[in-house]
Order: sequence, then structure tokens, then C-alpha cells
Amino acid sequence: MATVTSNQRPPAWPIWRLVWGILADAIVAVITIMLAIPAIVVTMVTRRTWAIDSLAPIWSRIVLFVCGVRVEVHGLEDIDPGRSYVIISNHLSNFDIWVTLAALPMRLRFVAKEELLRIPFFGTALRMSDHIVIDRSKPDDAVARINARVAAQAKAGKPFCILFFAEGTRSPDGRVHAFKKGGVTLALRTGLPIVPLSISGTAKLLPKNAYLIRPRGRVKLVLATPIETAGMSLDERDALNERVRAIVVSNFDPDF
Repeated sequence: MATVTSNQRPPAWPIWRLVWGILADAIVAVITIMLAIPAIVVTMVTRRTWAIDSLAPIWSRIVLFVCGVRVEVHGLEDIDPGRSYVIISNHLSNFDIWVTLAALPMRLRFVAKEELLRIPFFGTALRMSDHIVIDRSKPDDAVARINARVAAQAKAGKPFCILFFAEGTRSPDGRVHAFKKGGVTLALRTGLPIVPLSISGTAKLLPKNAYLIRPRGRVKLVLATPIETAGMSLDERDALNERVRAIVVSNFDPDF
């Protein structure tokens, strides 16, 4: 049996991949600024979020192209484009945002914590967008805000999907960890159906606490059959949360 000595190190990246990663970081930063500035200006002038909504998927697809990332999606056939959903997902990497915006043909709205508004530039764009910023210390206010948004979108005939990363933070080791109950609670209180989403493959592209993109790879998104929550009570929250997590884990591929 071979012994591991202190002189042994993990294999180094090929030089071409290191250079690609550095260039990808720089290009992504430039593209983000180039698209964000006009989107913010148009939103300020028109008081509507259509510019941000239109540019976000384009921005995400450009990022994936620059980084050499291919995405395959399974389960879209079970999603009714005329309904609103709460999508509850695992969270591996910042790439999760790009792949979902680029590959899912839905009007996605992320549930973001209020603290993110303090980030320069990004906070401004987030504040002006139609994503749902909540104060986690006021859950009733958050539910009321989401209910109002769902009602307004339904009245306008524009359903949307609330995407909730249930682990609360990115996975440190590429595995699926315990789910917080916020997403399930919101679904039960709003009566929206839940779509469990499994994301596989993004951890290797940009792990937690890493700054350099590791380009070229494949990502898989699996949307499970929606779970109806109408008529369910908050007493069923824990069991439902475990059910959703079990589905996400069953469709998650750690080796992808």
C-alpha cells in the first residue's frame, strides 16, 4: 500500500486552464458592468424592470459561453408555464445563479436577504430589480410581500417562480446538506406548489471561497414533479421539508 508523504501535492492545473480561468474572471467582470449599467439606467428612467429581466438570461448565457459550461435540463415537461411555483434547490456555487437564469425558461425571482443591499453596485441593481428582498427577522412581512407579488403577477397574467436555495449558503464540500424550512414555509403560507430542483456539477466550476473560475465543464439541472401544497397546514412543514430534500438528493449526481 502506497504511503502519502508530506512532499506529495495535488496535481497542478494545466497552464491553459489557469490562463483561461484568469481571462474568464476578467471577462465576466467586464460583461457584468457593461450589461448592468444600461439595465440600471433604463430601469431608473422607465420605472419598470423589463431591462433587468431581459438582460439577466443573456448575461448568464454569455458567462457560461465564456467559461465553456454546458447545461442539460430534465423535467421541464412537468412544469406548467401558466403557474407560479416555489422552486427549492440545493446550493453548490455562485454558478447556480447563472445556470438557472440561462437554462430555465421561467421568470425567476430569487429570495435575497436584505443584507445584500449593502453591497455597492450589486445592491443597487438588486434593489431596483423585481427579486424579493426580505428581512429574515420579520417572516410575516416576508410572506405578506410574496403574497402581494404573487397576486399582482397573477392579475397581470405573468406567473413567476420563486427560487429558494434551501441550505442557506453554498455547500463547502459539494454535497447536499440540511435544508432550512423557509422555502417550505413560504410555499405552505402562499399555497404555491413546490418544485424540488437538483443542481449537479457547479461546485467544480467555482467552489465556495474560491475566486478563480475553473472553466470547462457540464452542469445538470433536474426539476422534479411539482408538489401541491394547497390544503396543507404548517403542522406538515417538517415532513414536507424532509420530503423535498429527499427528492433533491435522489436527483443529485455528486460525480457529474
